[in-house]
Amino acid sequence: MHSPTSLYSDEDCLMISAIQHYVFCPRQWQLIHMEMEWQDNDLTALGQILHHRVDDPDLPQQRGETITLRSVPLVSHRLGLYGVSDIVELTPTEGETYLRHPRYPGRWQATPVEYKRGRPKRHNADKLQLCAEALCLEEMYGITIPTGYLYYGETKHRLEVPLTETLRSELVETVREMHRLTEVGGTAPPIYDQRCRRCSLRDLCLPELSQRTDVRTYYHTHHIHLP
Repeated sequence: MHSPTSLYSDEDCLMISAIQHYVFCPRQWQLIHMEMEWQDNDLTALGQILHHRVDDPDLPQQRGETITLRSVPLVSHRLGLYGVSDIVELTPTEGETYLRHPRYPGRWQATPVEYKRGRPKRHNADKLQLCAEALCLEEMYGITIPTGYLYYGETKHRLEVPLTETLRSELVETVREMHRLTEVGGTAPPIYDQRCRRCSLRDLCLPELSQRTDVRTYYHTHHIHLP
């Protein structure tokens, strides 16, 4: 088991984007990131379109005093995470900690902005992913980031997310459990509930089987021929 005081190697780092999948459904996370299973549906396609627009290098990089950095590489060897931030906004700061950028002279406050296709969720998956991006930036540049933003394509609204100690602690515990399950291996059994209705992996996961004792009846109702 990995010691909480040691650093993760590059090979042991998990994708930041996996946090959202894990919080939504551990089985979905394992199917995607451990068994390399994936299927697109209309919702994932819309999300890809939104991120493609965000990552467009022809979009303006500076507006007023705000510098917009796109597709920023991230890593935290303390948490064992790596990934890419959709956007990191730089604004002038007189604070005690600041970021220096080779192309833009001055002292900058860095603020991560994550783009999501839908609307704000009841669970903390999006906020935890954003918090992970902020902690990576803090570790990489020795800065402090008090706030991030989530932009939702369905509402076309920015949600301010204070990066509180409570949220940070939840992130650390979540990532620690993800690393533990990665070391243990295996895949969680399916659980059929309302989350399954819009999951792109439903046909691969077959969560309805967890609710049926008569497998032949399940296949018959879904028009699947048994040998």
